[in-house]
Amino acid sequence: MPTRPSDLRALLDAVAGRHHVLVMTHNDPDPDALASVFGLATLLRRQGHAVTQAYGGFLGRGENRAMVRVLRLRFRTVDQLAPADFDAVALVDTQPGAGNHSLPATIEPNIVLDHHSRLRTGAAGYQDVRPSYGACSTIVGQYLQVADLAWDARLATALFYGIKTDTLGLSRATHEADAALYLALHQSVNQRWLGQIEQAPLSWFYYQALQRALIRALVYGPVVFSHVGEVHRADIVAELADLLVRAVGVEWSVVMGEFREQLIISMRTHDETLNAGTVMREVVGTRGSAGGHGHMAAGRLPLAGRDPAAERERIEARLRTVLGVARRRPRPLVPEALA
Repeated sequence: MPTRPSDLRALLDAVAGRHHVLVMTHNDPDPDALASVFGLATLLRRQGHAVTQAYGGFLGRGENRAMVRVLRLRFRTVDQLAPADFDAVALVDTQPGAGNHSLPATIEPNIVLDHHSRLRTGAAGYQDVRPSYGACSTIVGQYLQVADLAWDARLATALFYGIKTDTLGLSRATHEADAALYLALHQSVNQRWLGQIEQAPLSWFYYQALQRALIRALVYGPVVFSHVGEVHRADIVAELADLLVRAVGVEWSVVMGEFREQLIISMRTHDETLNAGTVMREVVGTRGSAGGHGHMAAGRLPLAGRDPAAERERIEARLRTVLGVARRRPRPLVPEALA
């Protein structure tokens, strides 16, 4: 259902009389999360609020760092702030209980905007969760449209790129609303900025992790598994999963890595019969955090005092069973002669 004027009024009422608002998203944010924070922050600033934009974790992927730099997006990390000191808090592209953000459980957000499967959202003042949408940027963009706020090139480029990355250019998990806003934004996008973001330089660490991922990748029918050991940033695991799922004949990719005493798991799929987020939550269970969409998911498990290899093998075995390839014999993605 598209955003209505009554939705906009309810969102603004949730922070009425609150001067300084913290707008934050999930840890290690992707372009959709960054754009959604920027869009909601713009809306609230136009209503006279002072807004701080924040995220937890790291901004590691080259494209994400370039997006912040090129579009001059002013973000702070949550560890530099005290969320309790703000008059109001908004969560975007995540929800209370998701386990992937740094908002203390004792603080109930005043606003929640998200496109993931609905979780427990507690007593949040205003909640708009639309799992059928492909990008949270679409939800935020509709609020800007209803508020009749024209977007400049910075905002248009951010929202456009957020939708593009989360829907693979409208090719996966796309609602008609995503397509409509994507096309509406296109004419205002600065193509030079977009090119600088999409062609961001890649670090040497990326290529080293890529080499390990390729050499260690094993294919079980339509599923490819790989692990990269210790990584210098958590989101490189997702970057490699994006790459491996593109292999011919592969429907699912699962990549695992270790970062700061956590096992990082990333999953991608073209399969329409299973929901990646549901699979990830089932496999990770209550020991860690997990979430995602129909075609992409992520999970984290604490490793303190545990053997990383044993934990990785346990998760992989459960995934092979859930994905129906437990009896398949593996073959290397890259033959030994090439590796």
